[in-house]
Amino acid sequence: MQTITLEEAQARLLEVVHCVMSEKVELLRSIDRILAEDVYAHVSQPPFERSAMDGYAVRSEDIRTVSRSNPVCLKVIDRVCAGEVTDKSVHAGEAIRIMTGAMIPEGADCVVKQEDTDYGQEQVKIYVSLAQKMNCCPAGEDFHQGDCLGWEGEKVDAYMMASMASGGIDSVPVRRKVRAAVITTGEELMPHGQPLLPGKIYNANLAYLTGRLLQLDCNLTEGIFVGDDADKITAAVEKCAEEADVILTTGGVSVGVKDLLPEIMKKLGADILFHGIDLKPGMPTMASLYAGKPVISLSGNPFSASAVFELLMQPLLQKMTGSQQTFLVKKEADIAYDYPGNKGNRRVLKAYDDGHAVHITKGQHNAQMRQGIGTNCLVDMPAGTGPLKAGDKVHIWRL
Repeated sequence: MQTITLEEAQARLLEVVHCVMSEKVELLRSIDRILAEDVYAHVSQPPFERSAMDGYAVRSEDIRTVSRSNPVCLKVIDRVCAGEVTDKSVHAGEAIRIMTGAMIPEGADCVVKQEDTDYGQEQVKIYVSLAQKMNCCPAGEDFHQGDCLGWEGEKVDAYMMASMASGGIDSVPVRRKVRAAVITTGEELMPHGQPLLPGKIYNANLAYLTGRLLQLDCNLTEGIFVGDDADKITAAVEKCAEEADVILTTGGVSVGVKDLLPEIMKKLGADILFHGIDLKPGMPTMASLYAGKPVISLSGNPFSASAVFELLMQPLLQKMTGSQQTFLVKKEADIAYDYPGNKGNRRVLKAYDDGHAVHITKGQHNAQMRQGIGTNCLVDMPAGTGPLKAGDKVHIWRL
């Protein structure tokens, strides 16, 4: 088995995938989806000049010299609330009672807040002088018709969704969700919900991969367990390739008697992209291209499968969705306490980044998944790293 670096493995996978197709979804179903094209406002927001508060719409010329000691009395000719439109125009000596959000009437050029009046209904006393446009929100204050509300590759958040609603958009062009299939192998596994037999363990890999794929906004097309039967594994790969954009397998990729995946993929005519990553855990990981679909074959060891899944699938999903968001963020951080180092191959470790320091969990063996609960990053520990002291710098991937 000739290993390659993690970065080369990522690059080889990225070379063979492309963006999934786009689709239009209803605006209220677009949250967290990736835009497939730029989205432009159909109307301005607000589409008209409106009042910023409850008060009176007046002509600034009529109140130019007024004060508390020298008020002016104006005739109230109408009242307009948000959502209403008056057919009256404001002329000299007149005012219109107006509520927040209502359209500024013709002839008026400012709004006196009600606290600066005597709240008059037929006649109103004004106690302050205002300049033009005071307490008025101009048309297009938020954005104008034709402004871009979301760029291709951006993720739709609630603010963007609200802006698109204000801009008159009712359907949104987004990338179709990536369709993923999971095939787990290994005769030692049993599905949850059944009594555990001697020598067996429950299928943690299917649970982890299902959960993470859903968290990463994929559609799960299949979640299959096929044991160590070559014919069943072959049939499962063929079936999954009919619908899935990407296929994940666990187990059967090393050099043991029941490590069948390498030979199966060759017999299927798949193009083997790599077999072996210089990384612990995850060294036997294999990737291939079958029927135009990437097949990522992970180790059967749960932590190995979970760690390499994150490191390979997150960049893959970023490219397949065309997302501008970086899925796998790498940064430098301080280690929270002493660590003995890493004398062997490059290693990844489960950890929690609290924003100040990184806490490496105690359980790092391949079968220890409980220690991953609450973790939010992986530490990249290069080969030959010596003992580390609290406060030393390490590189992590934020998940």
